[in-house]
Order: sequence, then C-alpha cells, then structure tokens
Amino acid sequence: MDMNNFKRYSVLALMVLLPICFYGQEPKDVVSIIEKTTNFYENTSVYSVAIKQSLFRGKTGAKVYESYNGSFVKNQGYSKLVMLNSEVIQFPGVSLIIDNDSKAIEYSKTPRGPAAPIDIKGFLEYYKGEELQSNEKQWICELNVLPAASFVPCDKIVLYINKEHYFVDKQVLFLNRELPFKTDGGQTEQDFGRFEIIFTHDLTVSNAKKDKQSNYIRKKGNTIVPAEKYKEFKIVDLSNN
Repeated sequence: MDMNNFKRYSVLALMVLLPICFYGQEPKDVVSIIEKTTNFYENTSVYSVAIKQSLFRGKTGAKVYESYNGSFVKNQGYSKLVMLNSEVIQFPGVSLIIDNDSKAIEYSKTPRGPAAPIDIKGFLEYYKGEELQSNEKQWICELNVLPAASFVPCDKIVLYINKEHYFVDKQVLFLNRELPFKTDGGQTEQDFGRFEIIFTHDLTVSNAKKDKQSNYIRKKGNTIVPAEKYKEFKIVDLSNN
C-alpha cells in the first residue's frame, strides 16, 4: 500500500471526528465509560501523548504494512499535534498549521486544530455501542456503524479505555473498503485493512511551557513572517478570513 493512501486513513482515523449522538439502546455501562473518557480529554489541562499508528491486513493479521509515530501535547490554552510531517499548534488566540513537505505555515486567529489526540465526543455520531468487555486495566468498548452511516470508512471500532484515568490506550478501526497490499512475493492483493492507534499518555510532564509563538513566526511591521528556523517557508495568512 502506498504512503498516500496510508496518510489519508491516518488523518481520517484521528481527525474525522464530529457532537456525540448515541442511537438505540446502548448498554448503560458503555455510555458511562464514554462520557468519562470525554470528560478526561475536555477537563484535563496538562498532558502529553505519544501516538503510534499501524496498518494491518485483515481482522487478525499481525504483519505491520505501514507505521507512523506522532505526538500530542496540551497545556492550558496551548496544544500541539505532530503527525505526517505536519504540525498543528494552538496558542491562545493564534493557530498555526505547519506543512513541512510544502514548506508552508498557515496562520489564523481562530482555533483550527484538534483539542485532543482523539475526539471521542464527535467520533461516535455515526456509531452505537454494542459490546462491553474488560481486562484488569482496561474497558474494551466495541462500537458498530449505524445503518444510516454506511458512508463512513470503518464499520467497527474497538476502544481500549484505561480504567484508572479513562483515557484511550488503543483504538482499532476495521476498514470497510478493500486496499492494495503487497505480498512477500511482490504481488498486489486486495483485502480489508485494520488500523490500530496506540496512545501512551503522560500526565506528569509537558514540554509545552518551553514552546512559544516566536519559535515559528514573528511580526515585521504589519506582516507575519517566518522565524529563522522556517525562513524558507511561505506564510499563508488567514487572520482576516
């Protein structure tokens, strides 16, 4: 599978997330767990997360076909998501999206990035809770797509939620469209994919205080220009839009 396809699914898995709207008769425990997870991400002001995304073939295949590491950090009104050679940074009153491939910095005065590494509240608009299991440290919530939402790319999601803090340890997305996979012999075969995202949370440390807006941009008269590190980057100023 080529990296462009993988990137599309990577971004989709983390970013295609819209208010929670459970339909039907979900198990009460699933609803309660999801609500507590939503509260964690909305109300915890300082934390960082290491993100590991991997694409597997089929529902149970163990071979990793593509993999990518990212990170998310939050500190009060500041947040930064690093993923797919891009950075989405939110300072109080200023948003920056840095595309290192295109050498561009998008500048805006309105929030444009994610407020958490995973938007549980919005993601579940198209899914309903079906099954709840648990192990010693995690709640395991299985969610299946609603019949009216057949357009979404995943027909099932499994969330592994930490019992102590109620953050997400792992998210598994079962894709409902076939993808091209290379065999060991070099041939291409179509099959369904499984996308797994591991979230490693750190609630005690954050490097956010070391970051500042002047690391990326500065003012030159009435114009926003890139900082020295990004001097070859183009500024896309959306502050008046």
